[in-house]
Amino acid sequence: MKTILSDRVRVQIFGREYEMDPGGLTPLEVQSLAGFVDEKMREISTEFNLVDTQKIAVLAAINIALDYLQLREKGQSKGLDLSARLEEIEKTITSALNA
Repeated sequence: MKTILSDRVRVQIFGREYEMDPGGLTPLEVQSLAGFVDEKMREISTEFNLVDTQKIAVLAAINIALDYLQLREKGQSKGLDLSARLEEIEKTITSALNA
């Protein structure tokens, strides 16, 4: 019998439906991440008046990566080690993109 964590999760991002492997996250966590990506894509689409989905996705990825790097640097400067959690999130995102 499959556990709930091994089931695929359907999400909506920028008007498209994706079926994703949750990579150890709960369906709620996957939905939350998808909502975050959707929000970033919509912000970029509106701010730059873009309609090219691929360009919007790349700009959103760069924006999210910048946020990630800034948080990582901020955590390191405060002596916090967030690398394990950030690596887990990175693996989940990579797994979802490759699914």
